[in-house]
Amino acid sequence: MFESWMKRDAYPFIKNVFKASISFLLLFFVVGCAPTLYSVDVKYLTSATTLPTAASGQKFVVTVATFNDLRPGGKDLLIGRVTTAMGGLTSVIPKNMNPPDAVSTIVKDVLVKSGYQVSVTRPAWNLQASAIQNDWGKILVGGNIDELEITCENDIPIKTYNARIKLTVVVADAQTGNIIYQVSTASKNSLEHVYFSEEMLGQQISGAITEAVEKVFEGNVLKEKIKDALK
Repeated sequence: MFESWMKRDAYPFIKNVFKASISFLLLFFVVGCAPTLYSVDVKYLTSATTLPTAASGQKFVVTVATFNDLRPGGKDLLIGRVTTAMGGLTSVIPKNMNPPDAVSTIVKDVLVKSGYQVSVTRPAWNLQASAIQNDWGKILVGGNIDELEITCENDIPIKTYNARIKLTVVVADAQTGNIIYQVSTASKNSLEHVYFSEEMLGQQISGAITEAVEKVFEGNVLKEKIKDALK
């Protein structure tokens, strides 16, 4: 009878215990090895977008002010989170710069790509004409960070990345103190992949910021306004 029970009932029981043990070990491994923080490199990503180049023969300095962080919540470094199906939650922050410096640097890099001479100084500017100082070069570019977030659902087998950015960009004539251009720009991107890494988190948010900034300088509208200001 005992042998009969073993054949009939013991195998399913042992199989279930084995499955439960494996699941527990996997959970322990994931929770025990999960990092408490992801640090990503936020930077300008070279793209194939063709931007209008600065008019030749006109020598002037463009100053990029540090962008103002107006995101709700007041968490200056937090730019996203990584979640798992088992309830895991890990924060994401920039690696080398805070969000305002990272966005301002990307704006500067886009301007340099377009052939403009960009000042090494980066003043604080509240986007008000009355706050402009005439020692900030000829053209002043500043703005607000309205939204900035990277998220990832780190599930098995597919990882889902989502990035979004919304900026307000203001361009002024620093010598006259006049606002010559203002625009709201935004970008979103998403990616499904079987692989997860901090590098991919950084690529997604960097790509979204780069695209949003390049939208400001696409076409000839801003270029013509700058030319008018230089007359």
